[in-house]
Amino acid sequence: MLKISRMFERICTWAARFAGLLLIILTAVVLYDVVGRQFYNTGSVALGELQWHIHGAIAMLCFGYAYTRDAHVRIDVFSQNFSKPLRFKLEIAGVAFLLTPFMLVVMWYGTDFAFRAFVRGESGPGGLGLDHRWIIKSVIPLSALLALMGAWSVLLRMIVALRGKIENPYWEGGLWKS
Repeated sequence: MLKISRMFERICTWAARFAGLLLIILTAVVLYDVVGRQFYNTGSVALGELQWHIHGAIAMLCFGYAYTRDAHVRIDVFSQNFSKPLRFKLEIAGVAFLLTPFMLVVMWYGTDFAFRAFVRGESGPGGLGLDHRWIIKSVIPLSALLALMGAWSVLLRMIVALRGKIENPYWEGGLWKS
């Protein structure tokens, strides 16, 4: 199980590293846009859309990675006083019965959403924006898949932790705490 968990985690880490590269590209695009608008009276709707698309892709590609690092939003008001095994069981139930079905629905409808954009040849409003809007829409089902992989990675580690093979399935300081 830990082998599969590490494989899912590795895929999420690669996606997050790709998002890091996109961050460098986003910085260059914003810099180009700002300098062009301030000094050369240039700029376009497409350039603005490109910034938003890259920003959205960066955020969405990191969902799975954030889950593997326990960096996602959670409300621990009640569960902080629970025993470790009970918290692990609640996390497993949450991933299995809430997150997984929801992400499968997002993948299903997100794929249809992107496919329709591809078939229709969607572009920005009034022909001023970016062409090939299906590219950014394709990130939606991809991000849902990455979120599933991140969640399943943690779920598998929690099952192993409940069996007593590892002590703590959470990421701490660059190493899995065991």
